[in-house]
Amino acid sequence: MFRPLLVAACAASLCACSTTVKEASAPAGGSVMVAPSQVSIRNVSGSSTAEKAPPEAVGSLTEAIRVELGGGTSGAPPADLAFVISDYRVVSNATRFMVGALAGSNRMTVDVTLKSPSGQVIRQFTVTRAANTLGVGAFMNQKGSLIGQTAEAVAKTIRGEK
Repeated sequence: MFRPLLVAACAASLCACSTTVKEASAPAGGSVMVAPSQVSIRNVSGSSTAEKAPPEAVGSLTEAIRVELGGGTSGAPPADLAFVISDYRVVSNATRFMVGALAGSNRMTVDVTLKSPSGQVIRQFTVTRAANTLGVGAFMNQKGSLIGQTAEAVAKTIRGEK
């Protein structure tokens, strides 16, 4: 009775998930860094330099960030958000099913820039999301989960949440 629970608990403990946010120092050219909650995002756009990112990754992440940000901060100055997917890896469902955690982590790194309406860079940061879904990943939407979790981390960073 307890043996299956023990095995499940041990397997779950091997599931490594992490989100890392690295703030850039103030950009050159006299740009001003602002407090996280002092902007209201009006536009979200993105691109990808990651070799393995599927074509739909940029559009999916753009929409997920919009949903996570909601209506923005009322009364705050507007800002535009631009991101670049610089690293992307999702283990295939077949590989995940066959070797589980040994297949390695799914990961996405996104470089985010917030600009004022005049184009002045007001904030830059990088979000890296990594998750090893074990063998369970073969039965879930790994790409959607990775994109959703990355968008959530971007939105929380903008809002100043942990």
